[in-house]
Amino acid sequence: MKREEFEQLKESSIGHSLIKAGRLYTDYSFTVLKESIGWGELKPSHLQLFAYIPFEGITVIDLATKMKISKQAVSVLVNDLIEAKVFLKKSHPTDKRSFLITFNEKGDRSIFKGMKLLKELDDELELIVGKKNTKLVQSSLLKIIGALTKK
Repeated sequence: MKREEFEQLKESSIGHSLIKAGRLYTDYSFTVLKESIGWGELKPSHLQLFAYIPFEGITVIDLATKMKISKQAVSVLVNDLIEAKVFLKKSHPTDKRSFLITFNEKGDRSIFKGMKLLKELDDELELIVGKKNTKLVQSSLLKIIGALTKK
C-alpha cells in the first residue's frame, strides 16, 4: 500500500477521525482543566474514570471491570481522587464487604468545574464549526455512543 492510499483511507475513516478528534480534544481540555482547578497531580488517567462512574456510585471492582483495567490500577486513581476530595467512599447499601465510589457534591466541586469548563470549550467549538453543525455532530455522536453501548 502506498502512502497516498494510506492517507486517503485515514482521511475517509470516521473511526480514525473520532479517535484523532477525541485525542486532540482530550489533550486540549486536560491542559485547560488542570490549570483551571489548580491540582498539579491531575493526570489524564484520572479523567478517564469520570465517564464510568454513575452519580449513584460504583464499586472499585465494577469500575475496573468496565474500564478493562486492573483493580489495583483503578484503586490508585480512585484513592488519588478521594484524597483530592473529588470522590467519596460510601458504604455499599447491600454488600458490607465493599464500598461505593461517588462524586463529592459537597467538596470543592471539581467535577462541576470540569463539566462547566467542557461546556465553555464546546462553545469555542461552536464558533469554529457553527451552531447547526455542532448540533449535528452532537446528535451523531450520541447515536454512535448509544449504538456502541448496546454491544
